[in-house]
Amino acid sequence: MLQQTDLKTTQHYLTYVLLAFVAMSGLSYINFLPGMVNALAGGIGFSDSEAGQIVALNGYGGLLGSTIAIFLVRRIRWQPVVVASLSLLAGLDIATAWLNDVRWMLGWRFFAGAIGGLALGLAVAQLARLENPDRAFGALLFVQFSIGSLVMVLLPSLEVMTSAHAVFHIMAFLSLLSLLVMLILPTRRLNSDTSKLATATSVPLKHDDYLHAVPLLFAIAGYQMAASAIWAYVGLIGIGAAITNANVNSFIAITGLLGLLGAVLPIWLGRRFGRLPWLMAGVALSATAAVLLNFSQQYQLYVLAMALLFFSWPAVQSYLLAVTAEIDNSGRLSTIATLVSSVGLATGPLLASVLLENNDFSKMLYSCAVIFGLSYLLLRKPVQAQEKPPLLQCRQHEDSPQPSSTQGQ
Repeated sequence: MLQQTDLKTTQHYLTYVLLAFVAMSGLSYINFLPGMVNALAGGIGFSDSEAGQIVALNGYGGLLGSTIAIFLVRRIRWQPVVVASLSLLAGLDIATAWLNDVRWMLGWRFFAGAIGGLALGLAVAQLARLENPDRAFGALLFVQFSIGSLVMVLLPSLEVMTSAHAVFHIMAFLSLLSLLVMLILPTRRLNSDTSKLATATSVPLKHDDYLHAVPLLFAIAGYQMAASAIWAYVGLIGIGAAITNANVNSFIAITGLLGLLGAVLPIWLGRRFGRLPWLMAGVALSATAAVLLNFSQQYQLYVLAMALLFFSWPAVQSYLLAVTAEIDNSGRLSTIATLVSSVGLATGPLLASVLLENNDFSKMLYSCAVIFGLSYLLLRKPVQAQEKPPLLQCRQHEDSPQPSSTQGQ
């Protein structure tokens, strides 16, 4: 009996991890974005500006695909569409190696992003419908940071062994691997989890739900925008502070592993002690990281700042996505949140580039710290609305009818 229970528990956790891997593979390049940009502007032969445009078009294609997923998530069977999307995406990534013209590359990567965004949006909707959304999105962030760290470590060696297009081969490999994952995904367990929410999918959101959803989505976009702005320029910040390029890459790789711990936090703790205290701590750590990066001349502070950001980023994001899943059990709001998150990720580097002044990052970093603070002000009330105070639970328990001691006599 104990062995059967352990097997069921293992399958339960396996569902979260495998489905998270499928969702990650739709736009996997985000997890190792610096490697993709370096490849495009390096060995592949595009200019720095063209590399940025290609990445941006890939991201905006992802936004289009995720938008389409919002309207399809309640109307289609998601598995066949995700399988078809990942198959096509693998072919598009492999064929990228034969494109040399920037105009063809822009259109090609936009289309690839749209296909990947569709797969991502549909898979995220299924994650939101699992029993424990905190664990589901914690698993997603854990997988993302794991793959990102692994690829950033292996990519230089793979480029030497193959070509500068190795990053696209990795993206194709991840899509193909996700197809295998779809075959072994414990669908019985998945259907069991989501069927419990089947009646909730037909219930429209209440007026209060909309009032909470809107500021929450703005909070997600703001936090992602500030975090991605720092992520895009964290390497240049270190180099500008007279830290060698080799040391900068090593520091980023090592501190990036702390993202795994941040992703584990929601998986391990769930809603224990509530979500708001962890969100407040995570946002505070992120803002502190933005301030500390202004003093990167002391490499200890540079490393500490990255450690704080990379630890708090996945925890904050997974908790916020879990709240969206709780507001709307159908998964549609979580798909919208994924789209909004992608907007923030795409806008962050653009915002940072506007705020830069002669390689001075101070204005940009302090602005990011302010945006982190504003995001907390926006998320506070929606998160509080989803929390059930322990005292209220006790009172409800006390007020519930108690079985009569004489009943049945």
